[in-house]
Amino acid sequence: LAETYGYQNSFLIAGFCAMACSVGYTQLPETLPNRGDSEIRGENIEITVNDGKKQQGVNKDSLTVRQHLKSWLNDVKSILRSRNQQALIALACELPIRFSCFTTAVSLHASNVIGAGPKELGMLFTALAVSQGIGMPLGSWLADRTAGAKKWMVVPGGLVSSVFFASLAFATSLEQFIAAMAIQGFCGGFYRPAIGAFTAEITSQQIRGQALSLQRQAGSTLSLIGPVSMGLMADATSCASAILVGSVLMMGCHVSYGVLATGTSKSPQDDISQSKKRS
Repeated sequence: LAETYGYQNSFLIAGFCAMACSVGYTQLPETLPNRGDSEIRGENIEITVNDGKKQQGVNKDSLTVRQHLKSWLNDVKSILRSRNQQALIALACELPIRFSCFTTAVSLHASNVIGAGPKELGMLFTALAVSQGIGMPLGSWLADRTAGAKKWMVVPGGLVSSVFFASLAFATSLEQFIAAMAIQGFCGGFYRPAIGAFTAEITSQQIRGQALSLQRQAGSTLSLIGPVSMGLMADATSCASAILVGSVLMMGCHVSYGVLATGTSKSPQDDISQSKKRS
């Protein structure tokens, strides 16, 4: 698109497609309001009032701002005390690091080494996406048949993906770049369904949104500072060095998951619920 219609028009086309996806999402049956399902909407919740006692069946519309804030802080503290949630937050940092490197060091390295332009760079990310689509059905099938933290899927898959990400620093041809990207995509498609399944297993439905938001906040923070940091590192050292540093950081995310995740939860009323009871 960029070579055929120009850079500006390619951005407009991509933006229109993204907007169409958002509009389509709002029309899915799963996203339409269901007034009969008050439990999922969380209208009746449990809060801690000023005297420290639990109060059941409170309508969220009747809470004061202070009670809303206190309830939110209690939930956040419970989430952050959970080793499983700490593991998921650490792992949520991996993808922003990867794409921060993709958009800076990897793209610049490919341009410098093989003279990659818009078409060649597009081929790299197409290889990543296609191979991810190939690996995802297998990963989804295994994730549904494996209980707990699924470390045997997440940690090895992530480490292999990180190793082949590091291999981009030594690639000297378009074929080598495409092969490394394809293997990363397959590994990502293999282990990412396990992360989603584990998140659903160990997170209480009452605070699932807040738990996911903490993961997104960690990732968004890195998405904000990552591209600038990787760009500065590439300028100060080299693109290859920035790629290797990014690979090491991603390995650290997966090792952290392997160390922190306990996988002891047996139902959606997970260790967050247990943590709230202990507190």
